[in-house]
Amino acid sequence: MRALLLATALLPGAIFAQSTEARIRELEERIRTLQQEVQRLKEEQKKAEETKKETEVLKEEVRKLRLEIAMPQLEIKSYSGLGPAASKVHFNPRGVSIGGYGEILFRHNDVDARGGAKTIANMQRLILYFGYAFSEKLKFNSELELEHASTSAEHGTGGGYFKAELAYLDYQFRPEFGIRGGLLLMPVGIINEVHEPPTFPSAERPFFERRIALSTWEDMGLGVYGTVGPVDYRFYATNGLMLRGGGGYNVLEPLKTARQRGARAVADRLGFTGRVDLNLPFNLTLGGSFWTGDVQSKGGSESGLGLRRGSKVGAVSMILPHLWYQHAGWDVRFVGAYVKVDDALRMSRDLFGNNLQNPNTGANVNNILPKEQKGYYLQVAYDVFRLFQRSESQELYLFGIYEDFDTHSKVPQGFRKPPGNKLKVYNFGLSYKPHPLVAVKADYAKLDYSRPKRDENEYRLTLGFMF
Repeated sequence: MRALLLATALLPGAIFAQSTEARIRELEERIRTLQQEVQRLKEEQKKAEETKKETEVLKEEVRKLRLEIAMPQLEIKSYSGLGPAASKVHFNPRGVSIGGYGEILFRHNDVDARGGAKTIANMQRLILYFGYAFSEKLKFNSELELEHASTSAEHGTGGGYFKAELAYLDYQFRPEFGIRGGLLLMPVGIINEVHEPPTFPSAERPFFERRIALSTWEDMGLGVYGTVGPVDYRFYATNGLMLRGGGGYNVLEPLKTARQRGARAVADRLGFTGRVDLNLPFNLTLGGSFWTGDVQSKGGSESGLGLRRGSKVGAVSMILPHLWYQHAGWDVRFVGAYVKVDDALRMSRDLFGNNLQNPNTGANVNNILPKEQKGYYLQVAYDVFRLFQRSESQELYLFGIYEDFDTHSKVPQGFRKPPGNKLKVYNFGLSYKPHPLVAVKADYAKLDYSRPKRDENEYRLTLGFMF
């Protein structure tokens, strides 16, 4: 009986204990379920955040891709001898390409920087390249140039102009052969084709390239180009040169005004130009260029000989060997030139008319064109940053340039050479490139003229860029 009573008394406790344990187990199960649900939600949230980040990254990549398709980033490489900015359209498979360069110059000359002033600050050039790739083979390229900030004489001291310096159609059948026609850069020297400011170390283009090689020299032409193995070539037929007349003659660069530059160029007489480069290991280029053709009279009342415009009055032939080495921080250049002028006396009479007389009778001895020009320059530049660090984004070139040329090495019989016909230039300086497309250049140039022309000392600072 007592056992029954005891069992009866313990039964509710056992039932209660079992009920409590079950509830605890149920709660623990619910907690585990909730923890799993929280963990799942956390993982989903993390995945959502990662997905959002990936989406943003993809959006940015698409944006960049669209920009690159519309305006491809400039690569530091050349197409058929052109400078990097001018080459941009040729590496764009389709659509519009926009590029350009600029050159801001400060110059002090202890004799005459401009019109008697000794120091000038000049917006030397502001250039825009516009190109269009109709297809991977057919391209249009152009260069529009504003010099000296304005074309208006009301702004500052005037003297500026806006013009096309390049405008051609180009069809490349294959790397070995292409054709181009339009307003073309003559492939003479080095600077004439590769003239963007960050591509050379001096504050201004070498005097030799400007006064003998006539940089920048563009004329209307049609020709072929290509690369066969290690050899690059370009050959163009162009309009002939023409005497300008009406002033503008500069005895320091006597043939420069004969360029017609695509301005309704008279082409009764033709010229031919070409270039061949042999590309050797270690980025060494050996080659040569030439231009040969007739010189035409401007005609009319400005012709001292009374000739019709386009009549032949002479001929010019020039040959320019060159060497260019760019490797391991070095930039070494050599360009030479020999220029022969046929019938310089007849050309001079046509250009100067009654102002040309035998100097022995008291004539202005400056008014005579040369029968011959010759000279060369040598540049040695080195990136001194390579001695201290390996920096792919910054460069500091220490350079020296020596120039030696004669604008009137021979003149017609009976005439004296003009003062300063011989020039030696000693040019030293620094070119700092905080970015491959930007250059800050400072240099000193001593201009050692033949007597009686006075020597000059120039101090120059240039801010240059391309894009």
